[in-house]
Amino acid sequence: MKNILVVGLFLITSHTWASQELAQVIACHEALDGKSDSRTFKLEVTSPTPFTLISGKRIFFITSDSIHVLDHKYAGQSMTVKLEEKGQPFYRTINFQNDGTIGNVSFEDTTKEAKAQAVSPKSQLDPDSIALLKKELLRQMNSVTGEYQNKYDPEDTLHALNICRKVESKELQASIDKQSAFYEKLLHRKSKITYQKSRSGYK
Repeated sequence: MKNILVVGLFLITSHTWASQELAQVIACHEALDGKSDSRTFKLEVTSPTPFTLISGKRIFFITSDSIHVLDHKYAGQSMTVKLEEKGQPFYRTINFQNDGTIGNVSFEDTTKEAKAQAVSPKSQLDPDSIALLKKELLRQMNSVTGEYQNKYDPEDTLHALNICRKVESKELQASIDKQSAFYEKLLHRKSKITYQKSRSGYK
């Protein structure tokens, strides 16, 4: 009986940890939206989740409270996926290109016929899935300085980087330090130019 309680407590603790990790990953992913080169595809334009990531022969669907996995066998086809987002059923029809990448996502109301044939991915909120998402975040983070528009608003970019600091990953933290140093220099330069302009305006 004691062993069962210990195992149960371990599972609860592990799930709580994974849920917290997922929340931090989602927040970072949203912060980097439009500021990095991303391989993810958002399934809802007005919300941070759900979004999807194709890795190898699997498709990962990230919702607000879990990660769902599906074997990828839809190259050159379309499919409707059924997820649960914030306690409500969520449907999206996705068209895949011949190479397996996402061609487009339909944001129109899903028909009854499509809902009846929808595929429900397996929930898989585990350390390996979290690690995969962190690896994608690292790739995105390394691309931040390559996105030219970020240079025009270094303060906003630094704010996004600070949100990502909550994600536990040594590699990600090292990349954030590198990116932050670059944008802090830009912010200092921008502040100096603004100050000089304001001073000259009084002459």
